[in-house]
Amino acid sequence: MKQVLTVFLLLAVSVCSAQTPNLQQGKKAFVVAATGDAHEAAVRSELIKQLKEWGYWQITAGRKQADLILHLEAQTHRGVTAWSWGGITTKAYLRVTDKEDQTVWQSRHYKANPNGTNGFNTAKATITRIVKEMKVAAAKIR
Repeated sequence: MKQVLTVFLLLAVSVCSAQTPNLQQGKKAFVVAATGDAHEAAVRSELIKQLKEWGYWQITAGRKQADLILHLEAQTHRGVTAWSWGGITTKAYLRVTDKEDQTVWQSRHYKANPNGTNGFNTAKATITRIVKEMKVAAAKIR
């Protein structure tokens, strides 16, 4: 029984360590996003802006040059809700894959409603939370 447990633990450690190098600093990354409207394009632009400010990866203009592909899923909704004062609500999620389309990291799903605490900029509020989560994950592999 101890041998089975030992083998299981070794396999679990090797699987976890095999994925972490894919988030190493200095890699080239490309952001893919379905931009159905201008608001969703603003979410993508905010992600690229914050990633460039972070400087952890080099953001490429094309998929072929990239080591990592960042798949941004963003939805925006305009209107007044019980949680907002009107404006644009943003939901977003990020999945990072390698060139073989294997998922190496993914964020939680985040949502921001327009209000005074986020300056009514829901794209920035949502992406800030995703990038913060990504920074925590990257710090764990250093």
